[in-house]
Amino acid sequence: MHARSPQARAPTRRHMDEQVTQAADPVSPATGRPSGTGTLAGSRGRATPPSRKRKRRRVLGMTVLRFLATVVLPIVGAIVIATTLLVAPAEDRLLIFMASLVAMAAGLAATSIGVYGGVLVPGLLLLGVDPRLAAAASLFLQVLVIPLGAGAHYRMGNISRSIAIPLVAGGMSGAFVGPFFAAALPSEIIARLVAAMIVFVGVIVLATLKWRGLGEVRAADDVPTARIAGVGGLAGFSSGISGAGWGPIGVKLLILLRIEPQAAIGSSLLGRVFMAGAAVVGYLVAASALEDVQPDLWLLVVLFFGSVIALVPGALLVTRLGRESATILITLLSISLALPTLIWG
Repeated sequence: MHARSPQARAPTRRHMDEQVTQAADPVSPATGRPSGTGTLAGSRGRATPPSRKRKRRRVLGMTVLRFLATVVLPIVGAIVIATTLLVAPAEDRLLIFMASLVAMAAGLAATSIGVYGGVLVPGLLLLGVDPRLAAAASLFLQVLVIPLGAGAHYRMGNISRSIAIPLVAGGMSGAFVGPFFAAALPSEIIARLVAAMIVFVGVIVLATLKWRGLGEVRAADDVPTARIAGVGGLAGFSSGISGAGWGPIGVKLLILLRIEPQAAIGSSLLGRVFMAGAAVVGYLVAASALEDVQPDLWLLVVLFFGSVIALVPGALLVTRLGRESATILITLLSISLALPTLIWG
């Protein structure tokens, strides 16, 4: 018997793999390299599906949308505010500068603790702005500004549909009715009434934290829809009549209902857009609410861009706050801003 030559031996596993790979990936005549159109080794003859996932373009390690929101918009906003200060009349520059700081604080508070009008309106009142103009400007700006902040919270998973839908339904109803009361009541009474509501709800929240605690966060299937709609109606009416109250009243009452603060803030921001839109329509219908009010375009420009600058940083801040810390911060800030109006008008 003759010894079997090396060529006649059974093919090794390596040789088998090479043969399968060559059969699976035929050579392209144009390049002389595997074409990638065949089947993969070990895939039992199934063709490899083409990848449908598109790679997102990134700028400085961020998606294009996030880069625009976190870098481009703040730079553009700062440029517009600086330009406005240069071209505005000299007697208005101090007001414009201080209003831009108030707007930045309101934008930061909107996405971090869910309060916008509760910061903007008291700040504008302290600067001597007409209460009716402050209310209307706050609501109008919320329609333009808040979608940016709500989008940031949506990407972070802080918006709950089961909370947002009843909140929107109640909020739009209350906000549409509010301007008709604003047209019938003196602005000083309205401002003090809303300030009293903000302080009252804040004291309840602090007392709850002190003696009972916030309790366990509700499960997703245990959301009290009717009560959330009622919260939306009360907070919407307060915002519709004065431009403030949606965050200081609405977010705090949601937390008292054992809603997670991040979900309360994110869902209230989404609801705020629809609430503010309904209130703006209410003001247009009840035109007498803005009778003799002179709009200040310089002021509106810096309020808008000042708010935009701080929205995304606020959304990033809320993710670092604990539940109790966020609740205390929301409550103390809203009370401190409402007290001067309540005491001095």
